Amino acid sequence: MNVKLNRDQREAVSCTKGPLLVIAGAGSGKTRVITCKITHLVREEFVPESQILAVTFTNKAAGEMKHRAMEMLDRPQIGTTISTFHSLCLRILRREAVMLGYSNDFSVCDSADALSLIKRILSESGRKNRKEYAPKKVQALISSVKNKSASDRKLEQLPGIDEILDHYDAALRENDLMDFDDLLLNTVAVFEQNPGILAHYQERFPYILVDEFQDTNAIQYRLIRLLADKTVHICAVGDEDQSIYGWRGADFENILKFPRDFENCRIIKLEENYRSTSRILDIANAVISHNSMRNPKVLRSDIHTEGDFVLYEAPFPREEGNFIAKQVSALHQQGIAYRSIAVLYRANYLSRAMEDAFRKRNIPYRIVGGYKFYERKEIKDILGYLRVIRNPSDNLSFQRIVNVPRRKIGPATIEKLENVNPVLYTAIEHLPDRFPRKRELDELHHIIEDFRKRKDRFDPDFLRDLIERIGYIEMLKTEEDALEAETRMENLSELITVVGDYIAVEESPSLNGFLDNVSLLSDTDEIEDDDRVNLMTIHCAKGLEFHSVFVCGLEEGTFPNQRTMGSSRELEEERRLMYVAITRAKQNLYLTFSRERGWKWEMNRKKMSRFIREIPMELLTVNRPAMANIQSGLLTASHSSPGRTSDDLNKNRTDTQSGVHKGSRVFHHTYGEGIVLNVVNGNRIVVKFNRIGIKVLNSRAVQLKKD
Repeated sequence: MNVKLNRDQREAVSCTKGPLLVIAGAGSGKTRVITCKITHLVREEFVPESQILAVTFTNKAAGEMKHRAMEMLDRPQIGTTISTFHSLCLRILRREAVMLGYSNDFSVCDSADALSLIKRILSESGRKNRKEYAPKKVQALISSVKNKSASDRKLEQLPGIDEILDHYDAALRENDLMDFDDLLLNTVAVFEQNPGILAHYQERFPYILVDEFQDTNAIQYRLIRLLADKTVHICAVGDEDQSIYGWRGADFENILKFPRDFENCRIIKLEENYRSTSRILDIANAVISHNSMRNPKVLRSDIHTEGDFVLYEAPFPREEGNFIAKQVSALHQQGIAYRSIAVLYRANYLSRAMEDAFRKRNIPYRIVGGYKFYERKEIKDILGYLRVIRNPSDNLSFQRIVNVPRRKIGPATIEKLENVNPVLYTAIEHLPDRFPRKRELDELHHIIEDFRKRKDRFDPDFLRDLIERIGYIEMLKTEEDALEAETRMENLSELITVVGDYIAVEESPSLNGFLDNVSLLSDTDEIEDDDRVNLMTIHCAKGLEFHSVFVCGLEEGTFPNQRTMGSSRELEEERRLMYVAITRAKQNLYLTFSRERGWKWEMNRKKMSRFIREIPMELLTVNRPAMANIQSGLLTASHSSPGRTSDDLNKNRTDTQSGVHKGSRVFHHTYGEGIVLNVVNGNRIVVKFNRIGIKVLNSRAVQLKKD
């Protein structure tokens, strides 16, 4: 094996018998260890490739793992199953779903279509406009219950939710559909109800490797325990310090209890980081050491190059955005590619100030995890046609496409179709001559049947012909907004390219395979490689790395989020999120916060995040704007003070704006023009604004107006 490994990595690779837990700190080369372990099993232990199963969480990670393994084994393809949990379960269910009463051609219901179904159920049950039954909230609760266990149907926090859940599950089954959670649940159900089938997969995969084990939820852990029940050759790789998905069911305690659940388990820690400078790791270690529920470890690095490690205090978000934009420009002038820079935040709304500042400076950027390609209407419309071509029983997809392009088929016609046959597509075959819109429905049926005959020859021409045949381009040409129509056409062209790319890399391309791939795409799979600054939530940044990282919005109530303050468990997850953000940086790290932050239409005074206060200040350079040149109403000067917090700086100054007094005319970027009615304790002012009335503010939040 021609890959350089340190002592701990070599030990993790060579330990192939019995259960093994590898605690892999951020940037410690866990993917290298997993792929080297696969290679070692094949070359040194002579394990057949087909007997090895490697499971991870994203398509990108699975693809990277597979690519590296093929390089190490020096072959164009390998027989090892390397996939995500959902891909693995989907593959199993394509063979075994009939055991649960599904067809093997069942469709996967994506999140958006599942939400539409929930909205319909809420409407039919009379709960449509009740705030406590917000569709996304109901969807999250249903997912939470499914991921906890197959039998736990209790959701006491929302009366009647179990009835909604039963209707939801029934609607999915009637349409031969499974949502993402069902892929896991139904695989477990097949195994638990059919010992023979379980034994087959246990014998097929005696060697199991699980990546990102800290992100497993209850049902995923159950699945792994079932598969590993007859073998002790299981290796779990993960880091509880990077468990940040508790809000969607992940349970970091799975990695803590792994040694108890698998007897004679060896534990190996990977603590040498190959990504970040030693100073960045000192900062990260200082923060995460305040968590109590963890395996103790200290990341170390031999990278001692100089970099920027800056704490910036802004008076309000606009200045925070301007500071970040200015620093990004400076980094780019130093030769750092825009794509190597990331701005990370706790919540999407925090990107606004950065976007404004970037646009003013003409800095190219992308919002990662924003409005995604596969969520655009025109893409979902065409995918809806493909899903009906694959599975005519998919009523949800049929209802999406039946009037796109317009065929004057509305809810009344759909209701009449349901009276003919609950499977809407099948109903078309049995319509009486005088059925409303029979001609249009027959024409749609004829199109679908033509392409069903061609579905075994799925390629870019198949999709191109379908788009033309249904008249989608002609429909776009009639839209009033020509620019929007052109954008939609470009997106459809890109979808055809996507099919071509899929055909080029897939061994056995098919319509089913393409739709399955699309259904399993994640946020980070869509990051493009052009040169733009990456703006994203910290959750989206998991697994990525950048030369320079900005973490913004570091105020109490913002990060950590206000909702986590009352729970030590949730607060520890917030701290893990901070740890993940810091360890994305390779060379430069900038931590920023604003003394004022808008919330519910008010500008609120904010305190610096506790996560900053947990960092020894000798590790950071503090940068804050001074209140110079106040007569012009501009905040222009800055002051740097290594080794001191902004709170320390505040202790030794009065913070009074000279020139601001009773009767001063001032301007606020949100509230507009006003006049000072009073000055309280030197730094608080009472202002009567022309538009909205009286507000009490810090004096730094306003600009003095010249008479």
